[in-house]
Amino acid sequence: MKKPLIERLWISREARLAIIVAILSAGGSVACAAGDWKAGIAILGVAVAMVAAFWFAVVRPAQIPRDAVLIVRLAGPIEEDVTRSILDQLMRRGAQSLDHLRYVLESAAIDNEVRAIVVEIAQFGGGLATAHEIHRLLRAAQAGGKRVIALLRGDNAGLREYLVAAGAGEIVANPDTMLTMLGVATGGVFLKSALDKLKIQAQTLQWKEYKGAGEMLGRDTMSPAVRESMEAIVADWEKILIETIASARNLTAQRARELIAAGFVSTKFAVENHLIDREGYIEDIRAEFDPEGKCKVFVGVARYRRHAIFARERGRRARIALVHASGPVISGEAPATGEFISGVATAAQIDRASRDERVRAIVFRVNSPGGSAVGSDLVWRAVREAQGRGKPVVVSMGDVAGSGGYYVAAGADAIVAEAATITGSIGVVYAKFNLGNLLRELGVHFDFVKSAPISDAMSMARAMTDGELAQLNETIGHLYSGFTAKVAQGRRLTAEQAEAVAKGRIWSGLAAKERGLIDEVGGLSTAVAIARDRAHIAEHQRHQLVTYRAERRWLELRPRIVEASTPWAIAAAAGALGIPSRWAPAMLEMLVRGGVMLLCPFIEL
Repeated sequence: MKKPLIERLWISREARLAIIVAILSAGGSVACAAGDWKAGIAILGVAVAMVAAFWFAVVRPAQIPRDAVLIVRLAGPIEEDVTRSILDQLMRRGAQSLDHLRYVLESAAIDNEVRAIVVEIAQFGGGLATAHEIHRLLRAAQAGGKRVIALLRGDNAGLREYLVAAGAGEIVANPDTMLTMLGVATGGVFLKSALDKLKIQAQTLQWKEYKGAGEMLGRDTMSPAVRESMEAIVADWEKILIETIASARNLTAQRARELIAAGFVSTKFAVENHLIDREGYIEDIRAEFDPEGKCKVFVGVARYRRHAIFARERGRRARIALVHASGPVISGEAPATGEFISGVATAAQIDRASRDERVRAIVFRVNSPGGSAVGSDLVWRAVREAQGRGKPVVVSMGDVAGSGGYYVAAGADAIVAEAATITGSIGVVYAKFNLGNLLRELGVHFDFVKSAPISDAMSMARAMTDGELAQLNETIGHLYSGFTAKVAQGRRLTAEQAEAVAKGRIWSGLAAKERGLIDEVGGLSTAVAIARDRAHIAEHQRHQLVTYRAERRWLELRPRIVEASTPWAIAAAAGALGIPSRWAPAMLEMLVRGGVMLLCPFIEL
């Protein structure tokens, strides 16, 4: 592929600044020599100001002390990408960016100016797959010769927090921190009896037997098929935890199995059983690296990231586009708050990246429980069109990429998922609420003039008839057939093979790899390596990972402000249903509205 002119003529920013300053200096000197002292001094002043601005705005903020200690704090939600506008960053000040954490830890692992990494864990706001990825990043830093210390300092630390901490060479816990080693359990809320008491009828259809997203509305317990799939997920998650913790803490598999289900344990118990190394405080760790208490040796994530960008992001590099898709998939009007994937906007991001001549490949990061069938299809089509323009697309899956979240990924050149990622759920669910009985109890009555008996079938005033449901079920079956056909095409499976792994069933990343639903088990770095290979980027050539985000205008300022926070009532409902609070507005709106959905049950440890 022919390189764009701007890439072939690339020079570093320092060289560009030097050229401009040299031209200004020469111009100023000529002006002074010609007797125009006023203009000459002004031009020379501009040159000096440019050098000073570059020093104070770029060079100085990127400097860190020799033998620096990187301090990483994990307390609160972890989002895939929070590098948005300045306003967004201010409004989302409590959110950590997984992108930033990944970049900082990978950079620190090979940085000679960093001697140690200290990770403070108060509350881990990510899923098991995210915890596993950060665990590996810490172990890689340790393998690279860095001293890595994890401090558990929250009121309690569960298995996700402990999994992250186990990536460090040393684990310290606040003496009053309780470890909640409760093993693995997952499930969901079932609302049928509650809806019956409210005289609300939920009519649901599902393709096929494992499609459990609608069961929360129409049942009081799991169906046998869904229980079977959940048991397999729990077994895989337990296997991941046992193998990872046993390896990190030098335990036998049997001992690791016992300890992750030890219950509510003190730090004293944890020390005696080699779960942690010692009790302590962050002040003790700081004093070890900085006995004089000058605090000059410690560097935070934001400062270190500036340093890493300044030190590493230079030189001619191949460009790989990174597109994020996080949250429920929607089509049409967006909810007022929360995180979601707009089918139109995400398709536009992929389209923009694929049309950029500088882009050699696209890495598509998906963290979604699915949602709108139409929105998912728009993104799937954009992926296929990008491939048609010669741009390979590699998907990296986060904590969950199921149903519509798998649909958008199915056509990619390669799919990478974490071992603990929830994926698959290739199926369709439909839900409709009949509020007629409740409203009549409240004195609300309906009356219609209809051109046909079916005209009010979508009304909340009545339930659908058996005939209407049968017709709708047939239509949903066509949707399911289209979904499985796209999976078969994208994953190079026969129709029979695709059907065998579909039926609405969720799989862990481990199981998905065995069944051909993904190509590799790993994180974003694995996806980037595959993208480099598919784009024929030479091994010695460096790459630049550039995030392509949705374009926003000033007129969209107000919606972005209200999106930054989730109302407490919605957050409370999300907690009860086991839904991440930032996804709750779109998820709850989708469930209340009903209709056809490519939605997988969201489960977490």
